Amino acid sequence: MTDVPEPVLPLSLLASNRDQFNALFYEPVSVALQTKTNLHVHVLRVQNGNFDLPGLYRELKNNSVAYVLSRLNYKKALEDPGRMMEVAAKVQSQFRIPDEKAGEGGEVILYSLLEGHLGAPKVLSKMELKTNPDHYVYGSDGVHLLRTAENSYQLIFGESKMYADSGGVGTSAKLGIKAAFESVGKVHDEGFDFDTWLVQSELLKEELDEDKLEALSAILLPSTSGGDDAIKKHNAFGIFVGYEIDVSDLKPEDLELDEMETELRKRATDAITAQHDLIKDEITKRGLGVYPIHLYAIPFAKRGDEDNAHGIKQIRMELAAQLGNHGAKK
Repeated sequence: MTDVPEPVLPLSLLASNRDQFNALFYEPVSVALQTKTNLHVHVLRVQNGNFDLPGLYRELKNNSVAYVLSRLNYKKALEDPGRMMEVAAKVQSQFRIPDEKAGEGGEVILYSLLEGHLGAPKVLSKMELKTNPDHYVYGSDGVHLLRTAENSYQLIFGESKMYADSGGVGTSAKLGIKAAFESVGKVHDEGFDFDTWLVQSELLKEELDEDKLEALSAILLPSTSGGDDAIKKHNAFGIFVGYEIDVSDLKPEDLELDEMETELRKRATDAITAQHDLIKDEITKRGLGVYPIHLYAIPFAKRGDEDNAHGIKQIRMELAAQLGNHGAKK
């Protein structure tokens, strides 16, 4: 029997963390919008008429450790459980104090989806990329590597957006999609000069031995000699859009629990289905059709009037508070 070679970059999330994160959602609704564009809608399970936000916050806090730490430091932490509180404090300190523009929660969601659903290992996270703020990829919400065939890989650049309704009910998904594609369009326009810097990165040298670093170099900087056995690497995008569905009109006292669950799931899928043409138009308009695009969408419920609403704005704040332990609700 031939030994299977050890992967250059294994998934950074533990299997238990991936399983617990994936279990938060119903079976994803996946649609191939174009040849290389796939949309995956992940709807949180409904409990007592609400999406399971406490469960999401809990699992993202757990996943944030592998997101923030390099593989080397994460391995050290796992091998020394006596330093658990020290490590937790270190991780939490990397997250900003919540504000209305807090976006780090979306970054951890995207990381969890790319590792937990797509199976694309983290190369570097936004937290690690912050050490090189002068490089253009500072605008990316992380970088992942997906093996698609024996000698074929995608280097995935991440972008996450969570927008509330603005200018009318049902505008949230449209705003998030347009903002996300505007961001990845800028990466496309500036060109991909990232590969050489990534291979030379001191961060990777810290966590990979010489053999693995050489193997990663062979993937990211393929030989120009060609041939059928040559390694192929393509740039790609991983996008997360968190969008709002307004359920303020629903009266829970008049509905059975199963009816509420059905209605929330229907509104969640209808809201993103209505944006299929917009997604395709954005890709064409910005010249992004040459890239594989892995687009993820998660709906969040909005309840209450404008003076007492709870929707994405509040959820972003709550998630940031949880990740950084800044007055987080229990």
